[in-house]
Amino acid sequence: MQQSPLIAGADVRHPLDALFINAPLRDYQLRPRANDYTLPVLGMAYIATYAQQHGFNVGVLDAEAHGLGIEATAKIVNEAAPRWAAMNLLAPTYEMSAKIAVLLDPGIALMAGGHHAKAMPDRVLADPRMLHLRALVLGEGELRVAALLADEHNRRALPGVLWRDPLLGTRAAGIAGPKTSTALLGPDIDSLPYVNRAFLPQDPYRA
Repeated sequence: MQQSPLIAGADVRHPLDALFINAPLRDYQLRPRANDYTLPVLGMAYIATYAQQHGFNVGVLDAEAHGLGIEATAKIVNEAAPRWAAMNLLAPTYEMSAKIAVLLDPGIALMAGGHHAKAMPDRVLADPRMLHLRALVLGEGELRVAALLADEHNRRALPGVLWRDPLLGTRAAGIAGPKTSTALLGPDIDSLPYVNRAFLPQDPYRA
């Protein structure tokens, strides 16, 4: 286990429970970026903050902010050896995310969310590059990501969490009771913590 200084917000003294990865817009190894500032990964930082406050050691690797290529991003993740790698799948960066995912150590469990996941879940689940995808989280992720970090088997009782059955090749989904579905899918915003800005490598407030 070797944590890169490019991983934001993690406690380097302990193994990582999860590393949240923001994929680059393009492979900067092939064509270096022309500027040095990007939008902060605020949604990802909120999920990381919630997980951290519930006792998990998590970090954010913003490959876009650091201008990383595909191979360099995967190398940092593999060397850090988190229990989970987590990706936000967006239409402009989906191909980059998939190319990174296929390079990750098979021993690292993969979860993903984001707008592209919600729009095309079956296409994501069927993508052979997402072979190690263990949880596709649709919608707001704070509570359900923390539940997955606590125990992967919790996915069976989490609404809006999908995965591919490895034996049947069919889509599987978590099923929650009526009393828990609403809270898990749309948590009370006032109950969520303020974002830990340590997870933002390019914090516009500090800049």
